[in-house]
Amino acid sequence: MIKLEEFRAGCVGLASCCGDELPECCFRCVYLIYQEAACSLPYYSCGYSLPDRLTQSQPMCLPEPD
Repeated sequence: MIKLEEFRAGCVGLASCCGDELPECCFRCVYLIYQEAACSLPYYSCGYSLPDRLTQSQPMCLPEPD
């Protein structure tokens, strides 16, 4: 099983064939990235840790700050 903290930090990606390892909230999240490359399997990654992200909204997998 993938560690959500590592996935959200951008440390790991997940092959699309293993997408069932992601929590359901990831598939509704604006930060989920699906990429296809000619030389490898398509995979999912999380864009929350990217410095140039277009939104600053809180991802669904993190609790709202108090």
